[in-house]
Amino acid sequence: RGYFEQHGCRFTAVIPTNVFGPHDNFNIEDGHVLPGLIHKVYLAKQNGSALTIWGTGKPRRQFIYSLDLARLFLWVLREYDEVEPIILSVGEEDEVSIREAAETIVEAMDFRGELVFDTTKADGQFKKTASNAKLRRYLPTFHFTPFKQGEGWGWAPGNME
Repeated sequence: RGYFEQHGCRFTAVIPTNVFGPHDNFNIEDGHVLPGLIHKVYLAKQNGSALTIWGTGKPRRQFIYSLDLARLFLWVLREYDEVEPIILSVGEEDEVSIREAAETIVEAMDFRGELVFDTTKADGQFKKTASNAKLRRYLPTFHFTPFKQGEGWGWAPGNME
């Protein structure tokens, strides 16, 4: 905002929510939620062990598919003229619980072991809802890839190391 006021250049910030998709970071320690869960399921299958998820699984998150985010970034670069930031996210109605995310991944990876929620571990913030109302005013018909339809996450045993 200050640079715009002083020099007339339009810079802004884009604020994406939880991203998932091809070429993600599958590191359990510092990766994103979904690829971390995928890695944990992979290891549980390899070891024949239970899948342990920290917390109750109740917290809810907004997940945006990386290819949708890429399309929105291009739109911002070409069309968005405001200096005020814009949130790039699915709507609140598309929030998914950590439990739902884990169960979806378990099903997709055909994991048949036990799913355990370690309630001695903290859940973290219950909701981190970000409003996409501003984005919807600009792009009311933008179609987000539904969480369960995100394809090509790019995971493979070699990516789990």
